[in-house]
Amino acid sequence: MKKISRTLVGMITVAVIASAGSGPAESEGEVSGVVSEVTGDLTVVESFVVLDADGDSHKFAPVEGMTVMGGPAGHLRDHVISGERVKVIF
Repeated sequence: MKKISRTLVGMITVAVIASAGSGPAESEGEVSGVVSEVTGDLTVVESFVVLDADGDSHKFAPVEGMTVMGGPAGHLRDHVISGERVKVIF
């Protein structure tokens, strides 16, 4: 399994694929998959990992103000439990 780490300096948006629209105009890329890991405490997410369809892990470090479908980044933990796919636009 290839592990890819991304340090984000711009905006990051996480959207549920089923309701995802187009991303920010200045995005660099996107990754779709399941959230396999979230590190941090209940109120702060330090990093999260998305496992894509090819089995590659993509680690992200969220920036200040990151939202998940308009809600707090801590919502990513719900996706670890549910297995619901996400799309990360960075």
